[in-house]
Amino acid sequence: MALTLTEGNKYSTTELAGYVIDLLAKPSEVLMHLPFIEVLGNSWTYDVVTTRSSAAFYDVGGTWAESTPALTQDTAVLRILGGDADVDNFLLTTRSNKLDLQGEVLADKVKAVRETYLDTFYYGSGTAPEFKGLQGLISSTTYNTVHAGAGTGSALSIINLQSAIDLITGSEPTHLLMTKMLRRHISVYLDSIGDKFTAVRDDYGKMIEYFRGLKVTTDDQLLNTETAVSGAYSAKTGGGNTTIFVATFAPKAICGIQGGGGVQTIPLGDLETKDAKRWRIKWYCGLKFEDLRSAAKIDGIIADGTVTA
Repeated sequence: MALTLTEGNKYSTTELAGYVIDLLAKPSEVLMHLPFIEVLGNSWTYDVVTTRSSAAFYDVGGTWAESTPALTQDTAVLRILGGDADVDNFLLTTRSNKLDLQGEVLADKVKAVRETYLDTFYYGSGTAPEFKGLQGLISSTTYNTVHAGAGTGSALSIINLQSAIDLITGSEPTHLLMTKMLRRHISVYLDSIGDKFTAVRDDYGKMIEYFRGLKVTTDDQLLNTETAVSGAYSAKTGGGNTTIFVATFAPKAICGIQGGGGVQTIPLGDLETKDAKRWRIKWYCGLKFEDLRSAAKIDGIIADGTVTA
């Protein structure tokens, strides 16, 4: 069974564990909605259909042709993400609000874990110790990638955005992942033609924007500095480009994996070499992308370029 981090948080056994998961997931639209599967062992192996099988009509007495899908096996591996945080005993004793000091230290470490996971979610190489991110999982193929143009980058066109959405078959895409800068340019373009993002307020009063029914989600870990070569994504820094991901968050599509019960907060106790207590935030985590046709991307987009039709 796949649950989002916030749904899984309902089963937290301690108040501190729930506090840490809330800090990790709620500031991030991705981690709020990305499902996670609990993995037994250290990896999740699955088959990926790279070429579909075919079917045909036959005459009476005709010869039937056999056709099977082409499968490749992929493995999503759990990686170890986390960090240690020390709380000074003197400050903990002498400050008037002890919980605030400890909370501030843990909150900063959780923020670092969140940002590291999201950076790897987009750009992870798959080389130990990090897992492979969306740029590597959504390979440059005709059924899940649209290039904004040729060369070192081109402006986004709405028709290319629609083309990327149309590449998804057999799934219902849920999110458009993009940078804040690119969202501004799309918004300006839509205003210029008398259109706009559809906007609604969620249960907490937060304004949520949609484009053609897909939730527009911005993320600071998705960069405006990507490099494009021959129109295709090449590296996360060194240029002025960005990528839009058309994402389906589902167990058979884009889905997180985790082990060991999820995010763990471990008190390591007093240190020998200094007057402080140490806490460890630890998360055995990863990412899998099981159905190649359940998500798509547009790469090689000039991040600060004018959006066109």
